[in-house]
Amino acid sequence: MKFDVILACGGMGKRCGLGYNKLLLGVGGTPLLEKTLDCFCHNDIDKIIIAYNKNDKSAIEEITKGRDNIILCEGGASRSQSISNALKCVEDDCDFVIIHDGARCFLPKDCLERGMQDAIEYGNSVLYIDSVDSLRIVDGESSSVIDRSKIIRIQTPQIFKSDEIIKAYALAKGKDFSDDATLYEVYIKKPVHLTYGSEENIKITTPSDCKNLNGGLLIGNGWDTHRLDVGRKLILGGVQIPHDKGLIAHSDGDVLIHAIMDAILSAMHERDIGVLFPDTDNKYKDISSVKLLQAVLKLADSKGLAVKSVSAVIMAQKPKLSPHIPTIQNNLAKIIGIEENCVSISATTTEKLGMTGREEGISVSSVAALYQK
Repeated sequence: MKFDVILACGGMGKRCGLGYNKLLLGVGGTPLLEKTLDCFCHNDIDKIIIAYNKNDKSAIEEITKGRDNIILCEGGASRSQSISNALKCVEDDCDFVIIHDGARCFLPKDCLERGMQDAIEYGNSVLYIDSVDSLRIVDGESSSVIDRSKIIRIQTPQIFKSDEIIKAYALAKGKDFSDDATLYEVYIKKPVHLTYGSEENIKITTPSDCKNLNGGLLIGNGWDTHRLDVGRKLILGGVQIPHDKGLIAHSDGDVLIHAIMDAILSAMHERDIGVLFPDTDNKYKDISSVKLLQAVLKLADSKGLAVKSVSAVIMAQKPKLSPHIPTIQNNLAKIIGIEENCVSISATTTEKLGMTGREEGISVSSVAALYQK
C-alpha cells in the first residue's frame, strides 16, 4: 500500500504566545517540524506534503533541505483550506492519505503503525485517547456531570482512502471543520474507525506546552582529568588557587571548567571539547578556559538553549579546596549567567587512592541542566 502524509503547518503560533510559528521552535536544538518529519520514516510512506504558512517558506525550505520526499504546498486561511490545497498534490496511485498536525512531534512509531494497519483493514483510522479528567457541561450559572467513560479525545494522524478524503474536501467547498474525521463523516457518510493512540502524542499548543518540551530540561554529563606538575598555575572555575603545582594542558588546564563544558555539550548532543577545541590548534595554546566556556555558551544560545544549573565534584588530594568553593561558585555563576544557588561545587579526596590520591592529578565529574528558551 502507498501512503502520502499531509502535515498541517500553516499556523502562526498565536496560542503559544511565541510571535512566530511554533513549528520553528527548537526542541533540544532541533526545529519542532524536523522532529515531526522524523516520525514518518516508514517504508510504505511515499511523500510528505507540508501545507505551510507563506511567511515561513524560507525557514521550512531550510529545515527540509536534503529530504527528497518533501513537497511544499502553500496553505490557506484555515486548516481545512490548507488540507484541501495539499490534497491537490496527492498523486492518483496513492492508496491512503495520512493527515497529521505538524505540532505533534512525539508521535510514537507503534501508534503510526496501528493507524496504518487499521486504515487498510477498516478503510480509515482516527487516533484517540480516553478522557482521564472529570467532565462537566456548563449552562449559564449551572453545570452538570458528563459520564467521562463515553468521552474520548481525538488526535492525529487521521488516515483515509485517498479518493474518499479528496471527494469529501471537494464536496465541502471550503467549509471549515475542526478535524478531518468530522468532514469525512458529513460528506462521505461513513463511520470512522477509532484506533487507540498515546498520551505521548501531544499537540504543542500553549505556552505551557512549549515550556515543558523535553520534560523541561536537557541533562548532560562531563568528566575531565589533568596531571599536576610544578611550574604551572592551578586554576579551577576561573579562579587561581594557591598551590605548589598546577595542571598540565594545552590551555590553562582548568579541569573544572573543562568538565562543565563537556556536560553542557553533552546536554546539547554535541561533540566534546577535544573536538571543538583541539590541542593541535595553536590558537588554543594557554588560552583561558573561561573564553572556551563562553564559546560553548554561545553555541547553546544559537540553539535556543540556556543553562539552568551545573553541578560538579572535584577529586583532589591536595590542596584543600573547601575555603575556595564559594569564590569558585560565584565566579562560575557570573560567567554562565545564572544565580549562584544554581551552581553546586563540591570537593573530595580519594583517601590517597589512585592517581588523585597520589597527588598526580585532579579529576572532575560534572552534570549540566539546560532548558529551551
